Amino acid sequence: MVNVTVDPLTRIEGHLRVSTEVNADGVITDAQSSSVMFRGFERILQKQDPRDAGLLTQKICGVCPISHCLTATNALDQLYGVEDQVPKDALVMRNILQGLNFIASHATHIYVLWGPDLANPAYKNVLATLGDTGNAVWKELAGRFAPIGYKIDGVAVPAGTSYMGAIPAKKTLHEAIALIGGRMPGPVTPYPGGYTYRANVGDVVKLSSYYLKVMDFVSNYTLQVPFDTWIENTYQASSPQKAVSFVVEHLQGLVDKSLASNDFSREAGWGDAEFFAAFGSELVGETLLGLPASLKLDKIGGYTDPSKICFVAYGGFYGAKDGYDSASPEGERVLTSGVVGGNLEYQKFDPSKITESVTHAFYDDSKGDLHPSKGETIPFTDPEKISYTGGSESRYTWDKAPRYDGIPGEVGPLARMLAAKEPLVTGVAQALNEKGYSAANVYTRLLARIQEVAVVAYNLLNWVTVDYDPTGKISIPIDLSAAKNSQGMGLWEAPRGALGHWVSCDGSGKVANYQAVVPTTWNVSPRDAAGVPGPLEQALIGSKINAVQNILGVDYTNPLGIFHTGRSYDPCIACAVHTTDLTGKNAPATLRIV
Repeated sequence: MVNVTVDPLTRIEGHLRVSTEVNADGVITDAQSSSVMFRGFERILQKQDPRDAGLLTQKICGVCPISHCLTATNALDQLYGVEDQVPKDALVMRNILQGLNFIASHATHIYVLWGPDLANPAYKNVLATLGDTGNAVWKELAGRFAPIGYKIDGVAVPAGTSYMGAIPAKKTLHEAIALIGGRMPGPVTPYPGGYTYRANVGDVVKLSSYYLKVMDFVSNYTLQVPFDTWIENTYQASSPQKAVSFVVEHLQGLVDKSLASNDFSREAGWGDAEFFAAFGSELVGETLLGLPASLKLDKIGGYTDPSKICFVAYGGFYGAKDGYDSASPEGERVLTSGVVGGNLEYQKFDPSKITESVTHAFYDDSKGDLHPSKGETIPFTDPEKISYTGGSESRYTWDKAPRYDGIPGEVGPLARMLAAKEPLVTGVAQALNEKGYSAANVYTRLLARIQEVAVVAYNLLNWVTVDYDPTGKISIPIDLSAAKNSQGMGLWEAPRGALGHWVSCDGSGKVANYQAVVPTTWNVSPRDAAGVPGPLEQALIGSKINAVQNILGVDYTNPLGIFHTGRSYDPCIACAVHTTDLTGKNAPATLRIV
């Protein structure tokens, strides 16, 4: 047995340590996911004016500040008792703000954080065994996804066209966010009871212009199928089977033309989405399309025991009406809440079933598993207790272990698309499940993220041009005294997954307790009190460590299986573990972010 530790796992937000045990066959037999920094935003918020929560919590992360701001605002809507009265146009403005951030975050992950692994030299070596076809596929992988300043065997590789194209697209999206948010990062416009800036007709025209620029990137790089055609036949398909059939038939036409000429370029019809959909999956690429090889990403990062995993979505994006329900019942939001079991069975989401365990984390555990509304963040202060190398039975992370009804939950685009029964992603997941694959794996996580870009972009245009009324009401007054001895819960969807904030105030109306359970807390959580590993740990165990199922033998020095699997969750450790002062000079009541 060989210990293979990646510390830190790069191209993510924050500091993640992944330690694995790998056998002689190159299969991972054990894994620990360790978040290696402690921050403490829950403690920072104590004794603060609750209205500051939207501004303070967005400092948790520079990539998804909008998600924290809106989740905190949702919690404050309930704290002040106004969630059922927030005007429709204020909620649409919040949707637009979050929708722009979704697309920017997903583009960053797909092209800048995860995508460069497709240009790993291991793929060059594997594909070289396939002759001209393999070399043509490698040319596309490196030509699209290689990062800036990249070298293979000392030879500079030009930055990929898709990688470089995503950077100005993200800039455009951030400009659009700043237009209606005041700035990005750190928008200032969401507020309990509504929104503080009324976008005028000129702003709507500018937002439409920004939208068209982003869609130029989609049509030039991501999809070669016309966008409307893709939406009509996938997101709006009448069944999962029809959505999958449309994509497979489209890809088959490309394969039939390209195999003879070994031309897999964009000019030949291969957008990034088509290219990944065909070559990323063994089932799709080899079994259904007859390709000579695939990257077999559907065979790593999956779950071997469906009873120990579920997929959790709190629901995101409000309906076009006044007010909303803080508990996010099924069907109320555009991307509905829901919980999907490991074998793809559906159930309604119940926020009372969320708990957190700290049995294997560096926190005091005097009360056992707690619901976030009663949660505590009491870190170890003795450095002798903090070690990341004690193994699975020890405490080894700053990340807590959220569970839904006692079961680890994966959150993120895949969970959202499954909960919403989005036809394409649901159909692919069902097909994989029926053929003995794990429905969740590296391939389906990335496919779901790509598809969600299309889904959100489609809805974003409607929010901007149809649902929003520049003359509509955007706020209602709040009674500040309502915060006294009150509680609030904010449930939302960040790009990385389900995000919840829970706040309670004392008799003076100041924050007495604040707890944030973020997407990466779910996804990279440690073992719980029952010893069940978190989603990332489960996904690593049983996966092979090298490219394409260790086809060229076992190489512990280039653990691409760990890279792919770890990054497939788009971890944000800055969000997942929350500075503490051990000097005693700055009590939590006086800590403040400026």
